[in-house]
Amino acid sequence: MGSWWERPWVRFHATIAPFGVFATTLLLTFYLERWQWQGRASWELAGEMAEVGAMLYAMAAVLGERGIVVMLWALEQRKKWRAKQRAEIQAELLAALQAAARAEEKPVIAEVTQRVAQEKGIVLDEPPR
Repeated sequence: MGSWWERPWVRFHATIAPFGVFATTLLLTFYLERWQWQGRASWELAGEMAEVGAMLYAMAAVLGERGIVVMLWALEQRKKWRAKQRAEIQAELLAALQAAARAEEKPVIAEVTQRVAQEKGIVLDEPPR
């Protein structure tokens, strides 16, 4: 593992932070000046608001970065949950189809259902002998 500077997120934030702080400070200044630029007075206010702009940018960056990670994790969990639900539904449907095929004495359908279940890794009840 290399030095801390070799981590991509550190370099990204070190490169982008000045621009983000500047933009956040300007937006804060515009907001405080009621969306009108007052010339030198606005620059003086922007200078006073630089620390607040830096803090707001840092908060937005942390929320954005962590928010993306949480969103991707949630999407992955949803994908796993849907796959599990799909597998359970397939198993139930195959079991019901096999039971109906056996009840109606249709061994070909029961055999095909058993083969499909084995291909999908689903364990159905053993056929009666």
